[in-house]
This record gives sequence, C-alpha cells and structure tokens, in this order.
Amino acid sequence: MIRVQNLSKKFADNIVLNGIDFEVEHGEIVVIIGPSGTGKSTLLRCLNYLEIPTSGMIEIAGVKVDSATATATQITNLRKKSSFVFQNYSLFSNKTALQNVAESLITVWKEPKSAALKHAETILRQVGLSEKINQYPSQLSGGQQQRVGIARAMAAKGEVILFDEPTSSLDPEWVDEVLAVMKQLAVQKQTMIIVTHEMQFAREVANRVIFMEGGNIVEQGTPKQIFENPQHQRTKEFVGRSAKQNLSALDSAML
Repeated sequence: MIRVQNLSKKFADNIVLNGIDFEVEHGEIVVIIGPSGTGKSTLLRCLNYLEIPTSGMIEIAGVKVDSATATATQITNLRKKSSFVFQNYSLFSNKTALQNVAESLITVWKEPKSAALKHAETILRQVGLSEKINQYPSQLSGGQQQRVGIARAMAAKGEVILFDEPTSSLDPEWVDEVLAVMKQLAVQKQTMIIVTHEMQFAREVANRVIFMEGGNIVEQGTPKQIFENPQHQRTKEFVGRSAKQNLSALDSAML
C-alpha cells in the first residue's frame, strides 16, 4: 500500500535522509526507532510532503509522487491518503475539540457542517472524549489534547496515520491514555507508521520495527527480532541502552 524508493532529504549540505527504501502493507503497523537527530521525523514529514524531499518517489494507496516531477495536484492527492499526529498537538487554539476534529471533514471532504459535527462527535467518543467536545485546547490536559489530535487524524480519512513521537511532549501520567487509543487503532487494523521512544509499546503493537541511524535504515524486522536478536552492532547498542534506561526509570519510580 505504501512504497518509498530512494527517498533523500538535504538541508543545505546536511544529508538527513540518504536513499531510504521501504514498503508498508495495508493494516501493517510499522514503528521507527533510533537515536535523536537521525531523520525519523523528517522521514514522516516527507511522506505527506510537509517537508519536500530532495529526491525519491513516494506512493500511498495508488497515488505516486516523484519529487523530480511533483505537481501541486499530485501532492494534494498524496496528502489526502495520510494524516499526521504531531508531538506538540498542533490544535487550533480558537476552536473546540469538536471543531478541531470537524475541520478537515468540512474543508477537505466537503461534508455539510451539521453532518461533519455529528461525525466528529462520534470519533471523539471513540477516543474517550465525549464529555470534552465543547472545551478548547487550553482547557484540556496534554493527554486529552493528543487524543483530540488522534481523533482529528482519524477524521481525515487517510489510508495511513503517521505518528511523530506522539507521547514525547506528555507528562508521564498522560502517556498511557494516548497509547491506549493507539492500541485500539492497532486492533482495528489501521495502517500506522509510528516514530516513538516507547520501546515497550513498540514490542506490543508493531508488526515491524525499523531501526534508523544517520539517515539510513540500518535494520528492520519483527519486534522479537529487533529487541531480542538484533543483527547489526548499532542496533544491539541502541536496544541495550534503551533497556538500561527503562530499568533505571522503573527503579526510580519504585523509590
């Protein structure tokens, strides 16, 4: 369903993505892990042209865009095939939760306002926010704001939802409620590509884990392969370091 070929991105002389190739099947959940600054978020942003790739081809659900010949119409059609959940929520501060979710239904999909609001209310109920529909982002906790962000992505009707470190801006007590919604989407076989530092979450929900470093895909495989039997030395080092950090955090929480 998703095919990426020779995807590269440069900022001036800095190569952030270096000829990325991968495919994602319908209903597959792919989690991307790796050190900070290695191009994971840039890869996601390139997939729906929030960042313009320097070179390469992206295809999502039959819509193919080659960066060398991309037109505005092609990019618009590609963007309709995916939706994005940002790490900093990126909600409209002057709109209620209901209005935030309904926005794309009205402006992109041209649903009548009354139908869009009803549709948005149904989606907010699915993420456990039926009692918060008329509240503004400033009146919501971080976890609630991110759940509105996920609801907005669901309303966008994309074939794939792209999650860019969706829990990194959250206080620890709000992380689980956001991950629970994502697990619910996983059960529903929603195609997802997720950049995260939540290794246990990756173990539980991913069909495939991709380890990136230095703008390259170093290794990929099932969670069991990557976390229990990684083949590349850099993967072994990263997974081992992450496991030690998780144990340290657990010990601190028990004190």
